[in-house]
Amino acid sequence: MSNLAESATAEITDASSLTFVAEGAANIIYKISDHRNSVYLLRLRKKLPSHPSTLDVYFFNRDHILPLFAPDMVASMQLVKLDGAVLQQLNKELDVLESEGIRDQKRHGTVLDTSESYGILVENMTAESVRSDLPMKFSGREEIMGSSGVLSYAVREDRGKKLEVSVLEFKPKWLIQSKDAPANWKYCRTCALRRYRAKDASEYVFCPLDLVSGSRQRVEKSVRALLPNQLNIKTGTMLTVERLRRILTDFIINTEVFKTLAHIQDKMDKNGIIDASGSEESTDFLTAMTVRDCTAFVRIIYSELNEDKTRETKECNADGRSTHIEVDGYYFAVSCRLADLDIKDGSGTKSAYWQSIENNLNAGGWYTSDDALVAPCR
Repeated sequence: MSNLAESATAEITDASSLTFVAEGAANIIYKISDHRNSVYLLRLRKKLPSHPSTLDVYFFNRDHILPLFAPDMVASMQLVKLDGAVLQQLNKELDVLESEGIRDQKRHGTVLDTSESYGILVENMTAESVRSDLPMKFSGREEIMGSSGVLSYAVREDRGKKLEVSVLEFKPKWLIQSKDAPANWKYCRTCALRRYRAKDASEYVFCPLDLVSGSRQRVEKSVRALLPNQLNIKTGTMLTVERLRRILTDFIINTEVFKTLAHIQDKMDKNGIIDASGSEESTDFLTAMTVRDCTAFVRIIYSELNEDKTRETKECNADGRSTHIEVDGYYFAVSCRLADLDIKDGSGTKSAYWQSIENNLNAGGWYTSDDALVAPCR
């Protein structure tokens, strides 16, 4: 960590520039009003026992995760210094959010770690983050039942000029079958676990194996699960649910992102969870578990800036980081970034938890049993 000083290129000194956005089990996400950092979200660590520090997360990503991917596959991140008073003020604001019923009740009582000196600036992949001088016409964000996904969208428009952005956020999960599954398995690890937990048993949810199958029919099936009909996208937009499905299908079939994820999962976990020895010290094994729980952000952009709308859309978004897909004679710029690549805690407790899941899936026949409601993955 000798280059820590140059890694932290910015400092957050004012809590009033931060707005609570969301939180997970280990982190809280804030939007930054400071224009210099507005293209980022600030991720701060909670005070939890046996969880890696911000520096552990940052350097694990830099040294072990980023080298595995092409540069445009992972959301960019920067280390940022924190003033101690900022964390204390944000913890006071968490109490207010709890009293006002804004904070999820299951997160009550957890606070930010005031002993931390650093946070992580993560590339903001939300629909509203795309820069434009056009005024916002409307925007929205909705959770997608059955897929653990979220779709955000934003439409900016002024005097015939338009910019539309949609972002699908979801977890690809296990793209390679578990090494602990029996040879006669019928269900992949993700679908077997869903069945074991009896979630979404009556409806189809996307199968990770479909994403990397190379089969248009199977990819289309998963995209239909990721983007069901009942989404509340406003009418009159270019990014309708039907167009989004076609765009996503073409993108997923051709992108290397999910194939790369599958390759890493396969390469880094050679023995499976049950037989993983010394997993708390195995960087490869922890890397495999990390990428099995990352989040993918697929961003789709459509813009109209002059009379030649098709040409302008293609040129406007030709940033070297997007794939251009044509649907109905219009070009859409599509990109995918991976985030939430935090190092997994390989302590004995966590390893025992992972092993217990595999043992239960095997003992209960969840990989191999028949199911009248959920079609086999194989």
